[in-house]
Amino acid sequence: TIEVNRNRDNDSFRFPVQYVNRPNLNFRGFTGNIVSGDIKVGDDITVLPSGKQSKVKSIVTFDGDLQYAHTPHAITLTLEDEIDISRGDTIVKSGKSDTDILVGNEFLTHIVWMSEDALLPNKQYAIKFATKQTTGSISSLEYKIDVNTLEHCEAVRLNLNEIALAKLKLT
Repeated sequence: TIEVNRNRDNDSFRFPVQYVNRPNLNFRGFTGNIVSGDIKVGDDITVLPSGKQSKVKSIVTFDGDLQYAHTPHAITLTLEDEIDISRGDTIVKSGKSDTDILVGNEFLTHIVWMSEDALLPNKQYAIKFATKQTTGSISSLEYKIDVNTLEHCEAVRLNLNEIALAKLKLT
């Protein structure tokens, strides 16, 4: 039942900013890898989580400027406007389908725990996503998944190699 021939790389443009490149006062670019979709010079963009908007002025690469780039190009974007963008922000194309990313600090997620120390609710952990890092805690373990039967089991902690659905709250 798995659909194997659909290419999701071109669904929506996602560009986590890895580095703000400012070698002199005349150049300010945002460097990273396109993780999905494509972008071209002149496209309107939105920066998340701030919601600030601009337009792509140029797409810079080691081999020269491009008019168009797609997954998995490593590029530097320059913008028409000088807006505040930092490492860890995500650039998306403006428009309904590309800006429908929900921005929040609490959500449900599946976790595969890979530490010999047990995961405990309400304990602070370092959380890394894309190019950003913060702290957070598991506010609740909804259930643990038995990997042999896929049964949902009650959980108060997660041990090495256990999987659970958990409510994660970021600071």
